[in-house]
Amino acid sequence: MTEALERYITFRNIDCVGKSERVMERIQQHIDAEDNPFWPYFQKQRAQAHAMGFDDLRVLHNYLPTLRELLIDLDDETTLALLEDLEVTCM
Repeated sequence: MTEALERYITFRNIDCVGKSERVMERIQQHIDAEDNPFWPYFQKQRAQAHAMGFDDLRVLHNYLPTLRELLIDLDDETTLALLEDLEVTCM
């Protein structure tokens, strides 16, 4: 049986997928609660990225500066810390 290739070999034993999921879950709370024109755009871009086979780590990486700024403005230190940890450990 052939072993499946790991996408992020250099991040072996780091749960980058789980970290991405936790960040996206918290961001989803803002999407659901906020009236910010960025969020529908972000959701559309995320859907397009997924359709092209990209994962949420890639999506978060693409919008890192904008997300960081929004989370600071929203005073969401928890999600900001999770995003920064994701950046340091997985990007």
